Amino acid sequence: MNIYDVIVVGGGHAGCEAAHASARLGSKTLLITMKIDGIGQMSCNPAIGGIGKSHLAREVDALDGLMCKAADDASLQSRVLNSSKGAAVRATRIQTCRDEYKKAMQKDILNHENLTVLQSTVKSVKFSKNSAEGVVIETGDYIKSKCVVLTAGTFLGGVIHMGEKTFSAGRSGDKASIDLEKYFKDSGFKIERLKTGTPPRIKTESINFERLQKQDSDHPLPMLSYLNDHYGFSPSRIEKIPCYITHTNLHTHEIIESSKDKSPLFNGKIKSVGPRYCPSIEDKVYRFSDKSSHQVFLEPETSDNLEIYPNGLSTSLPLEVQEAFLHTIFGLERCEITQPGYAIEYSYFDPRGLKSSLETKNIDSLFFAGQINGTTGYEEAAAQGIIAGINAARKSQGKPNWTPQRHESYIGVLIDDLITQGVTEPYRMFTSRAEYRLRLRDDNADIRLTKQGFEIGAVGKARYQSFCNKVDRMNSEKTRLDKIKVEIESEDHELLKSKYDLNLSENKSYASLLKTSKIQYSDLMNLSSFGMTTNASIGHLVASDIRYAGYVAKQEKEIEQLKTSYKTLIPENIDYADIKGLSNEAVERLNNARPESIGQAARISGINSSSLALIKIHLKKNKVI
Repeated sequence: MNIYDVIVVGGGHAGCEAAHASARLGSKTLLITMKIDGIGQMSCNPAIGGIGKSHLAREVDALDGLMCKAADDASLQSRVLNSSKGAAVRATRIQTCRDEYKKAMQKDILNHENLTVLQSTVKSVKFSKNSAEGVVIETGDYIKSKCVVLTAGTFLGGVIHMGEKTFSAGRSGDKASIDLEKYFKDSGFKIERLKTGTPPRIKTESINFERLQKQDSDHPLPMLSYLNDHYGFSPSRIEKIPCYITHTNLHTHEIIESSKDKSPLFNGKIKSVGPRYCPSIEDKVYRFSDKSSHQVFLEPETSDNLEIYPNGLSTSLPLEVQEAFLHTIFGLERCEITQPGYAIEYSYFDPRGLKSSLETKNIDSLFFAGQINGTTGYEEAAAQGIIAGINAARKSQGKPNWTPQRHESYIGVLIDDLITQGVTEPYRMFTSRAEYRLRLRDDNADIRLTKQGFEIGAVGKARYQSFCNKVDRMNSEKTRLDKIKVEIESEDHELLKSKYDLNLSENKSYASLLKTSKIQYSDLMNLSSFGMTTNASIGHLVASDIRYAGYVAKQEKEIEQLKTSYKTLIPENIDYADIKGLSNEAVERLNNARPESIGQAARISGINSSSLALIKIHLKKNKVI
């Protein structure tokens, strides 16, 4: 019998990152997936990044994950969002070729040392003394392991809805994982239901693009992986394809409104909650009845450009209604549907039953990651997957867990929100969820995480050296800019006055000029005193560091003050009912969430400062602190 250190169940975005991370850490890893050809499959829109999401993706990349490298290799269109705003809320988004993305993921998964792939279906997880010890697959064979990572996505009890049609599936064309869901239900796990959906796919040749708004890639071409963006490497290049923009109209809305009783969302068939920030078109028409139109992005799915993904038209209406409302939209009057849109309900586990390592609190050595924890999106899944894989590997090696904190990463924000707050709808990442987002930019995730990743074994030596070279270049350029001065009696000063309305009262260094919102690094390059440098390619990063330095220093001070108070650990076996003065509501919330520290307890809804004070008094009285 083969015995593995870590078994990962599921080959989606969470499963790929988990398995690859575990193998990078040196653990003997087995990835079990229903279909090897489905590894790295993009079930919905083939795009990576976006507001909040590129921050997560680049943190995965900073830990040497796969997602950003695959996206760069498969890029059809690349853009920077919020480019006119500050660096903290800018984001990169890449529309990918789903075929090339999957090919890149499979190449890394199928050819990595320490990593074996098995095509099969997992029927159950084997437990012994409240600890996971392996899995049983569809043939009845038992495969033993030290740790198990479950990343079942929407396959756990998945049910597809399209009008009156309802059938079991994990996604279109793939069977659901029914036995595994039943097994966990029978084992006493708290399982609930959520919903997501996808729009119809449209035959590209049937669309009239001539009068639609065109969206080309930005130039220079934005990239997600630091290897390509900052370290001097180059991704594979495929021909770029633009996206287009169109809109729904009142006629579209009339058809959708008149067909509301045929939508599973409104006729009672679907009872679970869908993603608030990515609603179906019928939900948008109902909730925003005052709007006469909604934006629709027509996005290519593959490099051969045979199908278009109409982003913004997710629906579960019957096929004939989908065709009818599509034909009212400008440019889509004669469009042909190649795959109908549908909604899918699936089971998820209450994430408050997880530790920060993503190991379950009830069962030792069992980890959950991805949509089964109540999240939505590839990036959220990948972020959980890489942490679950790292911690499963470390657990199998007898090492302590590692999870980045919320003040140092969006991954930390994501995990902390899940395990302390739980979810009432599919969780999506936004920059607004982070208290310290000025220091959590999408261009500095490697500065925040790569050194830690190298120390725990997730980041290899070659990549770490590339990172160190970047840091050295940035420090060198900062020093250089601090030394170069713009003198009052100079042509450069006259240029600053005329072009940027900057009237200096004294000689100023280039570094101090970058602290003003008017001056960019590229502007300094036009000054005669700029001189020669080999670090111009990372100059914008230097400028952001200098500009945000004061704010970041202030936040660092706040973080240190909070850490002193919040780092106090709470024993696992504490009974909150024993703490005098706590309200019944506080006791119930704390017992449900089982926070690991005072900091986590503080972020539980309904837990106030008085409750925290009572917990601290109890811990001190019992000589825990």
